[in-house]
Amino acid sequence: MRAFVLSGGGNYGALQVGALKALLDHNIHPDLVVGTSAGALNAAWFAGDPTPHGLVQLSRLWTHFAPEMFTGHRRLMALYHLASTRESILPNQALLQLLARWTPAGAHFGDFTNPRLYAVAARLCDGALHVFGDDPNDLLLDGLMASTALPPLFSPWTVDDVAYIDGGASANLPLRVAIERGADEIYALHTCGSPAGIGRTPEGLIPVVLQSILVMVGQQETAEIEAVRSMKGVRLHLISLCPDSDPGFWNFESSAGMICDGYGAVDTYFQQETVS
Repeated sequence: MRAFVLSGGGNYGALQVGALKALLDHNIHPDLVVGTSAGALNAAWFAGDPTPHGLVQLSRLWTHFAPEMFTGHRRLMALYHLASTRESILPNQALLQLLARWTPAGAHFGDFTNPRLYAVAARLCDGALHVFGDDPNDLLLDGLMASTALPPLFSPWTVDDVAYIDGGASANLPLRVAIERGADEIYALHTCGSPAGIGRTPEGLIPVVLQSILVMVGQQETAEIEAVRSMKGVRLHLISLCPDSDPGFWNFESSAGMICDGYGAVDTYFQQETVS
């Protein structure tokens, strides 16, 4: 059984759109898709329309609609929330409205069967991993809002009196989630900053917070990758998606270019596989 596993990565999630298009062009299709955070958003859209046409529409979301959340008036609202000691810098409502605009009203994870869909979140109280989609009655919006609830940017998302945060806290690249649900071949679309951005010391509150999260998540991902590579009977295609020019966190102005970079990364992966 084949799975696509999509990591979290904020605005770098645009890379996954191009990568998904390249996989389809190579006639590679999944039986299930698993995503964390931005990867969960991409996974949900793809599961709803796993075709080139669906990816054209997903590209429009990244290049035209996502940037609306981070225009000048959003920055002013962010400062207001920070100054008023709210739980998050940005209001969850903005993301909820964006998702509600593009997802079927009242959709459940059980509605997605070819491929099946799973979104990863973490319980706030203890960090335990939670997989939306194990229960087919899980609401799609709940799963996506929980998986993307990254403090301090967004507040935790509560479902049935349980607060959840971004799935990256438990499994930013949820390979074992896919395996435990039957996958024996995985195409892992792992987003990362460009090599030029590695080793730089970030400046400013949000860049420092996000870089701190990346450091912790990176160690977790390395352990997960090594564990899966040691498993017998599981074939892992680890595709690193790095932009040619790193736009920095939460800069959606370069989404179109990153979509192209993601497509090229998959082509490069297959060329290297052919050579080896």
